[in-house]
Amino acid sequence: MLGDDEHDERDESLFDLLGGRATLDRVHVAFYDKLYADPWLSQFFVGIERAFIEDQQGDFMAQCMGGPQRYMGRAPPYAHQHMFITEELFDRRHSMLEASLRECGVPDALRARWLKIDRAFKRRLVKASPADCQGRYRTEPVMVIRKP
Repeated sequence: MLGDDEHDERDESLFDLLGGRATLDRVHVAFYDKLYADPWLSQFFVGIERAFIEDQQGDFMAQCMGGPQRYMGRAPPYAHQHMFITEELFDRRHSMLEASLRECGVPDALRARWLKIDRAFKRRLVKASPADCQGRYRTEPVMVIRKP
């Protein structure tokens, strides 16, 4: 039994254990530095304001980690339904996230929990072929970005 001054770490959200939004923002800056510099992945972000995507990712991940419920965007499968995301692309992005978490000093156990949440979306985002994609609206083309 815990006293009033003690707490059980299992009761804290991952969001709180990480240090809240400040940590998510720091990681996302490092992460999007990598994504926007990558010759392959950066092509998915052409015309998208970086500050917008970082903020949206922060809201989404905060919500996934037990933080504030502020994300107002589409669920990942619908936000990415127009993108031909291969397993190689997903894994490349995931590796960049892992590197960013390490660079920002996220402890091993918390890094593993964050990466588990991220990897949970893989099955819903990776597609076998461009035929598995469709625009989010009628006139939107499917994005097929060839590896440079």
